[in-house]
Amino acid sequence: MSWFKIDDGFHCHPKVFAAGTPAIGLYVRCGSWAAQQVTDGVVPKHVAKMYGTPRMIKALVDAGLWHQKGHGCESCPELDANSYAIHQYLERNPSRVDTELARKAKSNRQQKWREGKRNQQVNEGDASNVDGDVDASTSRHGDAAPDPTRPDPTPVPPTEEPPPYPPQADGHLPAVYGQAPAAAAAVGPDWLQPLTAAMGTAGMHVPWKFKGDDLIRLHNDIQRLGIPLMVEQASRSWQSARTPVVSSRFFYDSWHALPTPAPTPDGRPSLRSVTGPSKTTSYLESMAAIADELRAAGGNQ
Repeated sequence: MSWFKIDDGFHCHPKVFAAGTPAIGLYVRCGSWAAQQVTDGVVPKHVAKMYGTPRMIKALVDAGLWHQKGHGCESCPELDANSYAIHQYLERNPSRVDTELARKAKSNRQQKWREGKRNQQVNEGDASNVDGDVDASTSRHGDAAPDPTRPDPTPVPPTEEPPPYPPQADGHLPAVYGQAPAAAAAVGPDWLQPLTAAMGTAGMHVPWKFKGDDLIRLHNDIQRLGIPLMVEQASRSWQSARTPVVSSRFFYDSWHALPTPAPTPDGRPSLRSVTGPSKTTSYLESMAAIADELRAAGGNQ
């Protein structure tokens, strides 16, 4: 099985914005076809028309994601009048030669494994069949061992339960990741419980382990920012976290870094008024502007 690879910045590339989402569906589908058929990124026109519309095809060519006969890209192959080429396909995907060599090496490895296993079973008096589709690098049936750079089809084991936490000084048990919101509300001193309850209601159940100066600073931040603003900021951090959040200290510095907000007309502090547009939003807006320029340039050709 072959793979068609795209990098993690593909979704916001200017050429992708210029082509548009429907055309990108055609791009990915034909890329998968090219990888399966080992064509070095060349897509026959009849295949492109089978999967997409003329408008989608033109959008990919105009954006520079596909080439046709007469293109000037040095990194892509020459084409006849009946084919398109995926731009820089061989810079991200293996060539036909590399793929065939890898398949041959895998076949030889599996054959040697079968022969060794057959000899072992004959010596042990076991007549079990070892000629089936067997992975030569492991003892399991099926295809070869997964490439560590590719998706692993092995089911992910269930997440282990977090360890218990000792009672706090005031006798309350800290909230444990995954615990019900009602339990989170009973954490810490009275002034902290509204925040822990609001966090739990928003689905953010984490241990609360503050003491000394940290607890004083947290108290000041609650009075300065207000619970709704802190929960809103925590929700954004929670959603952008790359790994599960297992402690309330994950939010600690981001809360303290927020400037004191000016109240909105309804008297409620707004996170937008103190943070402004994110770097990601600004970047995507810039990419969209470049895409508009590419579309305009394509329409003038």
